[in-house]
Amino acid sequence: MEWSVKFSIGIDTIDNQHKELFRRINALATAIKEQRCKEEIDKTIEFLEDYARVHFSEEEKHMLRTLYPGYVEQLREHSQFLTSLADLKLQAALPRVPGSSYDLSAATNQVVVDWIVNHIMKVDMKFGGFLRSRGQQT
Repeated sequence: MEWSVKFSIGIDTIDNQHKELFRRINALATAIKEQRCKEEIDKTIEFLEDYARVHFSEEEKHMLRTLYPGYVEQLREHSQFLTSLADLKLQAALPRVPGSSYDLSAATNQVVVDWIVNHIMKVDMKFGGFLRSRGQQT
């Protein structure tokens, strides 16, 4: 998946974080194709943990500041992603047998692609529309 301006919500820090998420998931997809899953998967899961902590905090801060009416929906979505990430982390902690890095990489890729398609492109875009309607892009 490639980043495009159509994914922009209008807050530079959040948009830049989304761009980095796209970059990282593309790196994982490349590693899967090149059969380098073992080297990439742990870095990707570690990145996703840091990303979720920083990014969700940033989004939620902006939503509270702007009195965004979809704030509770965002919290629910963020919680669901964190649950999926915790499941991936548990899988990553298991002893790796041949092929398990590929399976874990594919599962991680799917979780993040689903997140991009269902959250960024739908839920976050609602927030962007809200900001634009109020002339509050920053």
